[in-house]
Amino acid sequence: MTQAAAGARLIVHADDFGLSEAVNRGVLAAHENGIVTSTSIMAGGAAFEHAAALARSCRSLDVGVHLTLTEQRPVAEAVPSLVDSSGNFAPHATRFAMRYLSGEVALADVRAELAAQIRRAREHGITPTHLDGHQHVHVLPGIARVVAELARENGIRAVRVPAERLRGYMLSDLSHLKRVAEQLAIGALCALSPLAPLKRVDRFVGFYFGGRLNEQNLRTLLLALPARRTAELMCHPGLDDPASPYRRWGYSWAAETAALSSPAIRALLEERGVRLIGYRDV
Repeated sequence: MTQAAAGARLIVHADDFGLSEAVNRGVLAAHENGIVTSTSIMAGGAAFEHAAALARSCRSLDVGVHLTLTEQRPVAEAVPSLVDSSGNFAPHATRFAMRYLSGEVALADVRAELAAQIRRAREHGITPTHLDGHQHVHVLPGIARVVAELARENGIRAVRVPAERLRGYMLSDLSHLKRVAEQLAIGALCALSPLAPLKRVDRFVGFYFGGRLNEQNLRTLLLALPARRTAELMCHPGLDDPASPYRRWGYSWAAETAALSSPAIRALLEERGVRLIGYRDV
């Protein structure tokens, strides 16, 4: 066993459960055949009910709520400051953040929508172990306070604080510097966040390789896990879906599913003494 990783605990967390049936099936495959231990469900996702049914049939999969204020449609009935004339959320976190910071978004609408998402998950048989956010909008000032309050009100002990530390390999490819800049911005928002008193992991990884976590990149992350700490690895498994409207993201869902299900990756974790856990164990 490598001493550097001895005693490390790892949550392997699949985002976007409920986005599509192809994503849902990939998450379940990466759990049943691979190292995924946890996921978070999108209450407003097109395939939410499919995801909820899968979760109810697979109790070993740890499930939280993937709080969503972008790209989808609201769960709450009346949140006018969150939607456009067609009833859709902002198309991306950057657009949402600009509207929010300019005062166009009402926190009362944010609270109503996020509460409705948690409530819908519960009504479909999900007992959330944690909260996180689609495109990490839950760490924005003000919204983070609302999320912390909703977590306490719903008896949810844990939350994702997505502050990934800068590593040397992140600076080796200039084409990904925009990702590094986004990573640093999220880290700054997390530094003094009101989410901090909630249960959280010691280390978060996976933002830099978001959507492109092939086996080589996954190995890079696993080899750098902290000693005797608890970490969360964010990932995005799925199955091939040529008709997906989200192909514009450029995500390699099937490659991530394959990497997360690789016997070589599981052997690496065993060799390094890393114990797989879920958010329910934090």
